[in-house]
Amino acid sequence: MSRYKQYIPHLRTYGITLFLLAGFAFWIKIIDVGSNWQQAGLTTFSLGFILLAAYITAKILRIAELPLISGYIFVGIIAGPYMTGFLTETMVVRLRLVDDLALSFIALTAGGTLQMQFLRKRGKAIAVNIFLLILIVFTLVFFPFLFISNRLILMPDLTYSQIMVLACLLGVIAVARSPSSAIAIINECRAAGLFTATVLGVTIAMDVLIIVFFTLAMTVSEIILGTGTAFDFQMITVLSLEVAGSLVLGIVLGKGISLYIERVGHDLPLFLLFFAFSMFKASIWFNHVMETHFAISLHLEPLLICISAGFSVQNFSKCGHIFMEGLERFALPIFVLFFSLAGASLNLDALCMTWPLTAFLVMVRAIGILGATWFACILNNDPPQHRRIAWMAYITQAGVAIGLAQLAQRRFPELGVYLTTLVLAVITINQVVGPITFKMALKMAGEVKQE
Repeated sequence: MSRYKQYIPHLRTYGITLFLLAGFAFWIKIIDVGSNWQQAGLTTFSLGFILLAAYITAKILRIAELPLISGYIFVGIIAGPYMTGFLTETMVVRLRLVDDLALSFIALTAGGTLQMQFLRKRGKAIAVNIFLLILIVFTLVFFPFLFISNRLILMPDLTYSQIMVLACLLGVIAVARSPSSAIAIINECRAAGLFTATVLGVTIAMDVLIIVFFTLAMTVSEIILGTGTAFDFQMITVLSLEVAGSLVLGIVLGKGISLYIERVGHDLPLFLLFFAFSMFKASIWFNHVMETHFAISLHLEPLLICISAGFSVQNFSKCGHIFMEGLERFALPIFVLFFSLAGASLNLDALCMTWPLTAFLVMVRAIGILGATWFACILNNDPPQHRRIAWMAYITQAGVAIGLAQLAQRRFPELGVYLTTLVLAVITINQVVGPITFKMALKMAGEVKQE
């Protein structure tokens, strides 16, 4: 108990501040705002309010040894359209651009965290983890979901083939991770070591590979439903070009960042923020030009570009440490911004509608992760402690899984409502629980350097 006495003055200050913010927020909500420019101003103000409230709440929860991003997410949920409605659905959509900018910035950090020397040393271990996670998690989601759906007739409007496709897509999406959450927790804890680096390598590599696996799954799904007769090799070719082109472009742009650091050097954080924003906007422009003028659906992925650029600066230049220091200066506001909006986007209605099936999917996914990481640690001769805690590092899910569900909804509209609802509900739980378990795992591994 004496351990927490030192925090009592801080708790009083934080509590009073939150109370005043809540009162001010209530006053703002009862103001009649009519014109468009007033609506835009209200959105900007609401964002600033949420960032301040999220930061203070995170400080309070940190006393209870919860991750900072848990505080950001909780405030986003409370302020979001599914609870108090302080942030309306329209506001969340308007802020999506800021959300994408933050994600690109985080992707730069992800690439810069990976070091070639470690990847050479642990490449086999990372590959084993990825293979087992894909195989076991997919299997433990696909077959149980198929079994329970048929036995309980949970979706009477769907045929057996459609249920099989839904199980296949859910199995692939269950493999998806959240690199942004992993990076935020690692940065907060200043974690470093064998366990931390392995988890980060697996998470980032999986983020790249999951797009390929999902494309294959959609091709198989079309065959099952009878809308396709064979594998769409053209789609696979285009996807390969998209991934390869994004990675190569990132390496080239990483060289440009290195030259900027070496020859200019000042205002590096602002330059990196501008770079992340430019990659997001340029990729949208390129995708539009290719579809409009050349009738080719060739998309560059800004997150892959940023990951590759960060990796290039870290491993193929002499200014990797300067690059990472520049990113760290903006890390706090970026993380507060991204995870607050992520919390506001979590769909509580979907969770309420499907909670029994959602709980089942969350449980079997966690069991699959536990089994996969246990066997991987045995095969890699990792320390016994890692076998018990590795599963705790892979629970989080976020934007990639939502994006995949939306892609499937456009391809299979008859399954879209079921798939998107279940995915959003599962993500709601995993994104709340995952950061907490990951921080606990880092502590148990003894790799937390700073609280």
